[in-house]
Amino acid sequence: MAYKDKIEEDKLKQIMEQNIWYLNQIAEQMKLGYVSVFAGAGLSVASGYVDWKRLLEPICRQMRLNHNLDLTEIAQYYKNKYGRQGLNDVIFNEFAKVPKNNENAAWLAKLPIKEYWTTNYDDVIEREIEKYGKNVETIISQESFKYHDPKREVVVYKMHGDKKYPDDVVLTKEDYQRYDEKRKLFTRLLSVELVRRTFLFIGFSFNDPNLERILSIAKNSLNSKSLPKHYCFMRKVQMIDYLDNHNKMTAEGMETYIQDKNYQELRISDMTHYGIYTILVEDYNQITLMLQYLYNKYITNNVFISGGINPKELSEYGNFNNGKPETSGLNRAESFLELLGKKLIDHDFQIYTGFGAGVGNYILSGVLKSKKNQQFYSDIMNSKIHISSLIGVADSLKEKTRKKLIEQCSSTLILFGYSPDKEKSGIYQEYEIARELGNYIIPVKATGFAARDIYNELDSQGKLQERLRFLKNEDRGIEELADGIIGALTDYKEEKEKQLSQQLFSSVAMYGAGVFISYYYKRDHAVAEQITKTVNEDKLNIFTVVQEMEKKRDSADIKNWVDEEIKKTRITILLISRETLDREYVSYELTKSILNGNVILPVLMDNPENGFQEEEIERIKQKLCLQLSVKNLDMKQWVQDQGSKNIVRWLNKIFEV
Repeated sequence: MAYKDKIEEDKLKQIMEQNIWYLNQIAEQMKLGYVSVFAGAGLSVASGYVDWKRLLEPICRQMRLNHNLDLTEIAQYYKNKYGRQGLNDVIFNEFAKVPKNNENAAWLAKLPIKEYWTTNYDDVIEREIEKYGKNVETIISQESFKYHDPKREVVVYKMHGDKKYPDDVVLTKEDYQRYDEKRKLFTRLLSVELVRRTFLFIGFSFNDPNLERILSIAKNSLNSKSLPKHYCFMRKVQMIDYLDNHNKMTAEGMETYIQDKNYQELRISDMTHYGIYTILVEDYNQITLMLQYLYNKYITNNVFISGGINPKELSEYGNFNNGKPETSGLNRAESFLELLGKKLIDHDFQIYTGFGAGVGNYILSGVLKSKKNQQFYSDIMNSKIHISSLIGVADSLKEKTRKKLIEQCSSTLILFGYSPDKEKSGIYQEYEIARELGNYIIPVKATGFAARDIYNELDSQGKLQERLRFLKNEDRGIEELADGIIGALTDYKEEKEKQLSQQLFSSVAMYGAGVFISYYYKRDHAVAEQITKTVNEDKLNIFTVVQEMEKKRDSADIKNWVDEEIKKTRITILLISRETLDREYVSYELTKSILNGNVILPVLMDNPENGFQEEEIERIKQKLCLQLSVKNLDMKQWVQDQGSKNIVRWLNKIFEV
């Protein structure tokens, strides 16, 4: 490897390691409940809405102005000339659209975040939070601060107003200048929150006009000597965004790229002075991976406790109760449960439970005896998330409550489990939910009842880990049994966190300019897989190959998939074997690639199986020239031109002028 490439590879590795370190810091703050989110326009783009620049494009065209000017000034000029109503119509029409699914907003809604701030007018955040079953309150004006919904679990502060009230949104230069006259409570509260909480900024670009406002508020908050760190997702300025309509890099494009790259680097450096550290991403899809990482990192500490005994016989714990009581006033089972609750909190695990009869009360008693109970007492006593009793809850709500609890946990612990009717048993329902969610399931066989049956079921299916064999021994002391459970949970947590870091590192390293491979699946799938592996493992990650789906689904599914995936790409590699150009899906993929403006890289499969003659190769070239509307075609040959060694070099050459 050339020295230049090695230096570049090391630089990329440093960025990824730094990003993971930042994410781990956010995860730690999240576990303590100190994280808030501030969302910009970029978050709503995936829902089908436009960013600031595209929102005002119709106005720019009408006024014959360059949309790269100060957008607040453009909005002001329009208002001065035509009045406010035209701006209101633009906002109303844009946000009247039905939003599409938004993965990033959905992952944010799953996280344990209670405060969201946004400069967006849409309701993407509120919708996703409500879908997740949380009560959300929106604060859209100073007057809104007077009222407080006692049932709210989440609050969304809409600093610039709401689409329902376009007259009052912050849009023009005058709106910004008079902000502290009409919306000073937002500024004051945000100033306090920037000091007392950790913010995660998402949906902002390096030249976003709203970022200036936030930086100004952060700067005024710097009187505090202990300002916490904040973090901002930002897409890296990339050369591929500055190619011309023919996917070539011109001198003018290169100059603009260098200027924007330098400006972004200066902006990132400047933001650190306000306590905001940047997590650079190559592609917006990386943000989804990072939010998934945060969610999984958060739930690795969380344990769902499923279990209970016959509510009519609250002292009947079966064979587990044989022997002398181990704590004054409590029998053996009760002592074990209390000890387990205490040890879970002592080892920094969070407990989620439906408070099963004869189990939940003793687990809670142990929690309150933990040396860390002062840290968790208020949270446990006041939060419906950690302990949600299912006793007396309507059957229609029980399943929803169970799922809400279990999906916030990485592990499920099954204790006792009285179940006269397996079909209606809450323990078995919780077990099935945990299995579907991929939880680490620990059925303590020694406690008997449903826990014993579930242990045996997993064992018979070969799904019981060897390290859980100790759970079947009824003769173990309760201290030894509790320590064994803590040990199993700790080992799993450490393994899971290591796996998450490795997955994120490898996933982040894969993002580059999108490449689609079009080919006859039956003939050339092995070569397509080889290209995918070679390109995606290239250390400089300039390109990323979209994974091909196996074409065994119906035509509509395949074409929908092609439509979505080609939108993410700039290059289409066309592998040509016999009959390839006559295949239905290859023709469709080629047409869609041309419409998307992709550069086509044709590669002839000149292996012995195809046995192409010179005149056949010429006919293929002519046919492709006609389809691509070009006079000449540089078609590579996989065997003769050593494609397995040169595929990355061929891709790099495409963008050269």
